[in-house]
Amino acid sequence: MTELIHWWLSVWLWVTTAIGIAFVVHIARKWNTWGWGDRLTSITVVWLVAHVWEEWVLPGGFHFIYNGDSANPDRYPMSELTDMVTNFGLIVIPMLMLLRWGARTVGPIAAMFFCLLEVGAHIQLAFRSLDEFGDRGQTLWYAPGLVTALIGYLPLLIALIVYLVRTRPRPTWKQWIAGFLMFAAFIAVFIFGAESLLKDPNSPYPYPNHGYYDQFVGK
Repeated sequence: MTELIHWWLSVWLWVTTAIGIAFVVHIARKWNTWGWGDRLTSITVVWLVAHVWEEWVLPGGFHFIYNGDSANPDRYPMSELTDMVTNFGLIVIPMLMLLRWGARTVGPIAAMFFCLLEVGAHIQLAFRSLDEFGDRGQTLWYAPGLVTALIGYLPLLIALIVYLVRTRPRPTWKQWIAGFLMFAAFIAVFIFGAESLLKDPNSPYPYPNHGYYDQFVGK
């Protein structure tokens, strides 16, 4: 099983990228028949593919700042396995839901809260990164994932807020609660749940390097 998981971890991002490209084609085909709720929610979901590329590869190293003061920052609490489950789930399951049911009203609400989480978390991590590694050479206000959060999720957050304010009829309080609960359920299952179940200080699925932070480690 370990060998199978290692194989999947070596290809999952490429598989997810292919799925993302196919979904972009789907968005393009549906663009003229969709409303802005479906458009913005679908873009929010597929943008996570680009976001994960920045966190994992270009430049990578998100796990290192996320794991903080861990004695095993290459694998605990976030390992390649836990983060793969998180991101694969947050990409594929919402895509399937959108393909089956569309965004409806609660989708844009859930997407708005997700964008808010991503923007807020990465801004906070950028400050933390500069504070922790400033004395080791970091001068840039940055942590892996910040760029795609600011150029993708921040505009999407603004667009979703504008959409939800201007759409008629406006979402009811029940729809707001349902949208928030959908967001909270995804976070609980695919972030906190995946990490709680799979985290292991001796995980056989460490990250091979620290990406952006390799230049500062050991200084």
